[in-house]
Amino acid sequence: MPRFRTARQVLCALLTLAALSVPPSPPPASADGFLEALSSNEEIVYSLLSTKTTDVSGTTTRFEAVNYVSRSNVRLNYDFMPKLNLNAGSTYEKNLLKLSLDKEDTETEITRIRPYAWLTLRDPILGAAVGYDLLDDTVETAGQATTLTRETYNANLTWRPLDLPSTQARYTRTLTRDGERVFLDTEIDQYYLKSEYVYGGLNLRYTGNVLKAHDNIQESDSTLISHELRVLYARTFLDGRIVASTDNTIRSTEITTDNPRTLGAFGNTFVLQQAAVAGLSAVNGVVSPITLAANAALIDGDTTTSAGLNIGSSQSGGLLRQVGLDLGTAVAVGRLLVWVSGFGPSPPPPAITTSFSWDVYTSADNLTWSFHATVTPAAFGPFDLRFVIDFPVTTARFIKVVTAPLFIGVPSAAAFPNIFITELQAFDTGTTTAGGTAGQKLTILRTVRTHNLDVKTILLKTPSLYYRFTADFQDFQDEDEQRYAMSHGLFLSHRLTPIFTISANTTLELGRERDTTSRASILYYAALGATPLKTLTDNLVFSGRQERAGTITTTTNSLVLYNTAQIYQGIDATLNLGATLTSNEQEAGATLRRREYYVNVGTGITPHPRLALTTYYLGKLTQASGGETGETRDTTEQRLDLGLSFTPLRAIVLSATANIESQPDQRTRVTQNYGMSWVPFPDGRLQFSLSWTQSRLPENTRSEIIQPTVRYYLGVRRRSYLEATYQLNTSETSTVRTESRLFSTNLNLYY
Repeated sequence: MPRFRTARQVLCALLTLAALSVPPSPPPASADGFLEALSSNEEIVYSLLSTKTTDVSGTTTRFEAVNYVSRSNVRLNYDFMPKLNLNAGSTYEKNLLKLSLDKEDTETEITRIRPYAWLTLRDPILGAAVGYDLLDDTVETAGQATTLTRETYNANLTWRPLDLPSTQARYTRTLTRDGERVFLDTEIDQYYLKSEYVYGGLNLRYTGNVLKAHDNIQESDSTLISHELRVLYARTFLDGRIVASTDNTIRSTEITTDNPRTLGAFGNTFVLQQAAVAGLSAVNGVVSPITLAANAALIDGDTTTSAGLNIGSSQSGGLLRQVGLDLGTAVAVGRLLVWVSGFGPSPPPPAITTSFSWDVYTSADNLTWSFHATVTPAAFGPFDLRFVIDFPVTTARFIKVVTAPLFIGVPSAAAFPNIFITELQAFDTGTTTAGGTAGQKLTILRTVRTHNLDVKTILLKTPSLYYRFTADFQDFQDEDEQRYAMSHGLFLSHRLTPIFTISANTTLELGRERDTTSRASILYYAALGATPLKTLTDNLVFSGRQERAGTITTTTNSLVLYNTAQIYQGIDATLNLGATLTSNEQEAGATLRRREYYVNVGTGITPHPRLALTTYYLGKLTQASGGETGETRDTTEQRLDLGLSFTPLRAIVLSATANIESQPDQRTRVTQNYGMSWVPFPDGRLQFSLSWTQSRLPENTRSEIIQPTVRYYLGVRRRSYLEATYQLNTSETSTVRTESRLFSTNLNLYY
C-alpha cells in the first residue's frame, strides 16, 4: 500500500524532527497586533488497532485498522476597532484508513474542510454580525467518492435600548448538497425575530420564525411559520405575605408543502418538536418496572456537554443506558434524537454507529414501561452528531430509549472508549410523513395555548403556615382538546424544641387529560425530625397519595425512618427502614395490591485521608397479590455494594468495588471492578502514566484494560507535545473472547 507506507514515513520523520530539533523554549513573538491574533496548530495521529475474536467453536476472526490523521487548524481573532471583531479560521483534515478483516482489505480516504469567518460589531446598544461557514466531507472507498457539503450564511442584528423592548433578528441561509447534486440538493432560508420587554414584574416576549425550503431535485417548496407570544407577571402583595405569578403562552405553527414526501430531505426542520417537561435517565439492567431519575442536562439545549451517560466501549458489558422524557401530557411521538459527543472533531465510522440497537418504551406513570419498537441501525450524522431513531408514531406522556454500551468485539470499538449522550429530543412525525404525492399541497396547523397561575399566601409566620394554589390549562385548538389541572395545598413547618421539628402538608389536585379522563388526587405528608446530638439525625416520614383517574383508583402510602450518625471522626453510618403499600382498583372490580418492605444500611469509613471504605446493603421484600388469579407472589431482593479507594502516594491511586445481587430462582450476580493509575512525575515536561482496570461481570463476563502513556512537552509552556499510547483490551464472555491491541502516536504542535 504505497499511500500508507508514505504516510508512515512522513509521520516518523515528523516525530523524529519534533523530538530532536524543536527548541525547549520558543522565544516570545515580536509580531504586530494582527499577527499576534493569529494562531495555529498541527495535529498528526497514527494508530494501529488489531483485534482477534474467538468464539466457543474455536473460529477466529482477525480485524486490523491502520489510521493516519493529519489535522491543521488556523485561527484569527482580531479587533480592527474597539467594537469591531473578526473571528475566522479553518480546519483541514486528511484521514487515511485501512481496514483488514480476515485478509480482506478496504481503504478509505476522508477529507474534511471546515472554514469559517465572523465579523461582529460589539456594542451594548446596537450589535451586528455576519458570518459564513462551510462543512465539506469527501469519503473515497474502493475508487468511489462521495461528497457532502453544507454552506451556511448568517446575519444577526441586536438592539438593546434602555427602558425599551430589546430585539434580536437573524437571517440564515443553508445550502446542503452531495457532490453530483443527485441525491441531495436543498436550500433553506430562515428568518428569526425575538423581542422582549421587561418592566418590574412584567415580562413580554414575542418570537417569530419563518423557514422556507426548496428541494432542487424534486422541485418542491415547503414553508414553516411559527409565532409564540408569552406574558409572564410576578408580584408580591401585603408586605410579602402573598406572592403571585402567572405564565401565559400562545404558540402557533403552520407547515405548508407541495410535496409531503420531500419533507424528510430537510431533516428535522419540518417536523414538530414536542416540548419536554423533564429529562429522565437510569443505568440499570431492569427495563420495567423502574422509575427513571430526573436529568435536566438531557433537555437543556446543550448538545455538546455530557449528561452523565457513556455508551462507549469503556463501559462494554455494563448495564443498559436508559434515557427518556416526561412530555407533561400524552402526545404523539414518532422520532427521537439522541445527541452524543466525546470522540473528538471526527465522528465515529459507520461500523461503530450502526452497531447500536435502540429499544423504545412508553409509560403512563414512569414506572411500568411497555415495549414499542426496536430500531437498528439508527441513522447518524453526517454534520450533526446525533442518532435519528424513527419508529411508528405512538402516544404517551413518558417515553424512553434503551441501548447497551458499545461491545468491545465491534471492529475498532477500542478506539472509542467515550461516547457521551448529551441531549434527547422528541418529534411528532405522524402528520408530516403520512403519505402524499408530488403536486399535492399539504397544510399542517397546530396552535397551543398554555396558562399557568401560582399563588402562595402566608397565613402564619410562627409556626410557618402557608396556602398554595396552582392552576394549569392547555388548549390544543387544532385538535379541539383541552387539559387542565389545579391544586389547593396547606403547608406547615415548626420547630417544637431545639431537638424536635415537624412538617406536614396536604394537597387536593383536580384535573382532566386531553382524552377527557378526569383525575382527582389527595396528597398528604407528615414528618417528625429529631437531632438529639450534633452527630445524630433521625427523621420519621409518612406520605401518601390517593388518585382516581377515570374508573381506576390508585392508593399509595409509605412510612420511612431515616437515621444518619457520625459514630466517630471519619466513621459515618446510615440506617433506613421503610414500607410502601400500593393498591390499584381496576374498572372490572379487580384490585392489585403491592407491598414493599426494605432496609438499607450504609457506612463510610475514612481512617486516613488517603484511605476510604464504603459499604451499602439493601434488603427488600415485595408482595404482590390480586388480579384475575388472586394469588400472592413474594419476591425478595438483596444487594451489597462495597467500595475502596487508596492513595498510598501522590502518584498512585488504587480502587476496588464489588456489587452482589441476589434474587430467588436466579443465580447470584457478582460484579467486581478494580483499577489502578500511576503518574510518577505529573509536573515534568516528560510524563508517564499507567492505568489498569479490570471488571468481572455476571454470566462469566470479564474485561481488562492496560494502558501505558508517555507524553513529552516540547516547550516550557506545555502546549505542544508528542504522545505515545499503547492499550491492551481483553474481553471474555461465555461465548466469545476478544483481544484488542491499540498503539497510537500523537504529535500536536501549536504556533
